Amino acid sequence: MYATAAPVTPAPGGRMAGLGLVEVAHRQFGPGGGRIDDPFSERHFTDLTSGYGMTYRADVAARSRGNTFAAMSAALVDGLAPAPDPFGVAVVAHATPDLDCRYAAATYLSDLPGVLLSFAVSENGGCTPFTALRLAGAYTARHSLRRAVVLVLDQSTLPYDLAPGVAPAGDAGVALVLGEGGDSMSFGHVAGARRTNLSGAVAEAIGQAIGQALPGGVGGTPVEVLAGPGVETGQVPAEFGRVTRIDNGFPCSGLWSALATRFGQPARPGSLTVLVDADPARGDVSACVIFRGFR
Repeated sequence: MYATAAPVTPAPGGRMAGLGLVEVAHRQFGPGGGRIDDPFSERHFTDLTSGYGMTYRADVAARSRGNTFAAMSAALVDGLAPAPDPFGVAVVAHATPDLDCRYAAATYLSDLPGVLLSFAVSENGGCTPFTALRLAGAYTARHSLRRAVVLVLDQSTLPYDLAPGVAPAGDAGVALVLGEGGDSMSFGHVAGARRTNLSGAVAEAIGQAIGQALPGGVGGTPVEVLAGPGVETGQVPAEFGRVTRIDNGFPCSGLWSALATRFGQPARPGSLTVLVDADPARGDVSACVIFRGFR
């Protein structure tokens, strides 16, 4: 059993204590070996969809061969660089449901040597990975752990009809490895943002994150902003630097896959990479600032 309690002073963001970002790995997956056309899955999806006025699509289930979050997690972890210290905390972040509810990625991760705690975070749209990173940082700081991994996952086999553009373009995942000596990170979060004033919430969330380490503002510091699909380019104030909008069909992992591309390239020491996304349905806006060269 793991005992939890509310923090003494709740805060919307904060700087991650101790650990930094040491590795970012992205992978897209082709058709997998998971099937959901068995009697149990038919009952399961029929029950789930009936409460929302939707219809279980047996034809979609019959022709689909997907990837469970457990299978994708295993592949991502196996592909990471070797390290002497095990992962003390492993977190799965996802916005879409898993392929098969009988195979939990958090259970698989709990079997990795050294993992003291593994769990999943969901139901927060594009803000889910930000929440998962903050939680991983809090747990590692509390228990003086030396490594953690956050797995950001999307899977596209959904046996029911959805609105156009809602289902992911495929199966993909990003592994975010936290460890000693990595690039420091800080976070900002705004809840209750209205669609009509999303620009203000975006500015506030980014400002919170930058202010954790640079109270005087960015000044002449080089800044690149990566905006997720929940944020339009024009909703990011120009003062925060050049903006690249990432909307590649992967609602949870897409933004972080762009970080994987940049993380493998040399960075100008002291530069900032800002990631920001929103969940308009819930009114949440999250930002993360990665301080390249601030160790």
